[in-house]
Amino acid sequence: MSWRRTVIAFFFGAVGAGAIFFALLGVVGGALSLGRWNPWLPFGVIAVAGALDWAGVRAPGPRRQVNEDWLGRYRDWVIGLGFGSQLGLGFATIIPSFGTWAMYAIAMTAGMPLAPLLGAAFGLGRSLLLLSTRGIGSTSALARVMQQFNGAEGKARRLALAGYGLVLITVGVNVA
Repeated sequence: MSWRRTVIAFFFGAVGAGAIFFALLGVVGGALSLGRWNPWLPFGVIAVAGALDWAGVRAPGPRRQVNEDWLGRYRDWVIGLGFGSQLGLGFATIIPSFGTWAMYAIAMTAGMPLAPLLGAAFGLGRSLLLLSTRGIGSTSALARVMQQFNGAEGKARRLALAGYGLVLITVGVNVA
């Protein structure tokens, strides 16, 4: 099994699935004319998502990771593409925050051609953590890295909340 090939396939799966799914959301949003309602709608969606995450409300969605049974059953590139696609869709695995739902709503209001670009960025964001593990060569090294990731949840939460603030400022300045 080639870790490099798996990670590359994961990256393309995440970015591709995100772009395709968000394009579908953009088409639906365009058909419903969601982007014409109010330019402040994305601001409100982000504000509500950030407030819910800040309050510690658990985002709705599945509480499972990708299917580990694939590891011994499929080729490395199939595993990478499948796992990446599930994370790029967002709703197929654990939804860690309301930011995922906010991105879906924003894609619907953005419409085409911006929605697939948002989806590709979403998939890229969800794949960056895995790309940081490309140099791992053993199970023990992977276990050490996973311990570091598990201990970083509080930092990731604070970073996400700061990101909400930055996006709110950016959207507010552009709409005003």
